[in-house]
Amino acid sequence: MRLSTSGIIFVLAGAALIIGAYRFALPGLLPAGLLLLGLVLLSALLIAWGTRRVSITMSTSLREVALSPSQDRYPLAAEGKEVEIEARVTNIGQLAIPAATIDFVAAEGFGDSTSGEVPPLAHRGRQTVLTSFTPNRRGISGLSAVLITVYGPFGLVKMKRKVHGAFPVAVSVPSLGGRIPKDSSIRPARLDEGKVVTGHTTRDFHTREYVPGDDLRHVHWPSTAKFGELMVRHEADEETLYALIVIDLVADERDEEPTDLEVEFLLAAATAAGTAFLRADYEVFVVAHGHQIRFKGARDIDKLRLLSALIRPGRAELPAHDNPNHVVICSVGDQRGQELASHFSRRIPVTLRTLSEIGDMTMLGLSEDLPESWTTFESKRVSR
Repeated sequence: MRLSTSGIIFVLAGAALIIGAYRFALPGLLPAGLLLLGLVLLSALLIAWGTRRVSITMSTSLREVALSPSQDRYPLAAEGKEVEIEARVTNIGQLAIPAATIDFVAAEGFGDSTSGEVPPLAHRGRQTVLTSFTPNRRGISGLSAVLITVYGPFGLVKMKRKVHGAFPVAVSVPSLGGRIPKDSSIRPARLDEGKVVTGHTTRDFHTREYVPGDDLRHVHWPSTAKFGELMVRHEADEETLYALIVIDLVADERDEEPTDLEVEFLLAAATAAGTAFLRADYEVFVVAHGHQIRFKGARDIDKLRLLSALIRPGRAELPAHDNPNHVVICSVGDQRGQELASHFSRRIPVTLRTLSEIGDMTMLGLSEDLPESWTTFESKRVSR
């Protein structure tokens, strides 16, 4: 609570009148001095009580998204896109509240803090205040606090207090364009040559590598002889295409750790690839430091974007897998990327994204698109 300029004058004048009344034996000055001080005290008491009778409800039109298993739900925004937030201010007290100022304190990376005006509110009166922010960094940010400043009667005292705590918003990397790899859209990588073979039953089948647990009665001997590996029949209408996306955010030995901008480029590449696969009805399995999550269909694109806001730099551990149709590896360094790629069969298309593919990152931004070489996600044959 602070005194305004008028409040300071009232206090000084009141004190001077009271002192003068006793010092110069002028009792008529005493009531005037007490009145001035009383007005300041009354104003302070009224706004102290009034600000405690203010309720603020925060909302936004952003879709709320949650990831298993935590189920923590966040409004989901995209970096560089404007976010509108609405505050509904309600006077739940019995007395009217004078005009006030509401301050929205933005968390780091969510943009500049803003403020708005609230008119006088009668009992049960309501006022909606709209504000907007432009996030400039991925992660969990939003508002750190909402403050209200109220001036008391006669403008003698003002009080600022927090009326709402944090309002978290998840900020994903920008939604950028990417096309599904051509070889993945033509055929499943785990299948031999992509050809449908007519079997002796009424159902067509593909062949794929043997996975422990497969029924040995389904071994397809012609394909086994052709590839030199045990191959089994897999009925075509049971085939579920899926892509594995590995996000490894640790530097190679003797290299510096990636900057925030470099991390965002790799996450944007991974998110664009995952989005392209999901729109093509693939299942997408994303592996990153502390996360292993499977997404199914276009309905899970927002969950993938939320994951891009939650990932922290670290080493990814490859899961046990059954030959994905396509692998996208987003790695800081070439050495680590090649190491991860070497775990997969030569018949599986592998797209490798590393920071060495970008010449001058300071000249690029994530607000519009990925580097041209990163938009198609064509597969690369990596050295083993």
